[in-house]
Amino acid sequence: MRIDMWTDMGCPWCYIGKARLHQAIELAGRADEVELVLHSFELDANATLTPEPIAQMLAKKFGESTENILAMEVRVSDLAAAEGLPFSHQRLHANTFNVHRIMHLAANYGVGTEVFEAVQNEYFAGSSNPYIDETLIRIGGSFGIPLEEIQEVLASDRFTEEVRSDEAHARELGITGVPFTVFTRSYALPGAANVAQYLEVIKMAREEAAFAESEAPVD
Repeated sequence: MRIDMWTDMGCPWCYIGKARLHQAIELAGRADEVELVLHSFELDANATLTPEPIAQMLAKKFGESTENILAMEVRVSDLAAAEGLPFSHQRLHANTFNVHRIMHLAANYGVGTEVFEAVQNEYFAGSSNPYIDETLIRIGGSFGIPLEEIQEVLASDRFTEEVRSDEAHARELGITGVPFTVFTRSYALPGAANVAQYLEVIKMAREEAAFAESEAPVD
């Protein structure tokens, strides 16, 4: 069973939604039969390469005070905590394009989802800065990707087309926000659904696949 999710590294709802999806996959059983494929979606493609505090960025974006933004952050962190996820308020915000390019490099080695999740997990835990090359090189290398190839990608424009292709596909599907999850290319679920909702769609997709198989003509 294939599940496709459009996501962005700095998106807290993607972080929470993906954790819930993983729970649903485990609860549904036969987790080893599920292939989760992550796709690129930049929520702020015009973000600068120079990081700034997340609260400062959100205050400017929404015209709110830093105090109000931090209050919003507390509410989101409570939701993250309910899923057992660390959530730092001291995060930085910057352009995530390089993270997406490294995810596509990692996909060539069969670890695209794993590398992206490792970067995102460290980011939201506040334990590393994903906007510097050293972090991406370290994490990518820990999954067996040659360090020199990661460095070469970061110093070039490799995998730009792959990121743009993901984003073009998102536009074709009418995706305007993430997370956005597609199950067996048949069922779509926008937003950070709860575990029960993810589980229900997984079961529906499996039932449909089983029915289609039973109705297939026998040679």
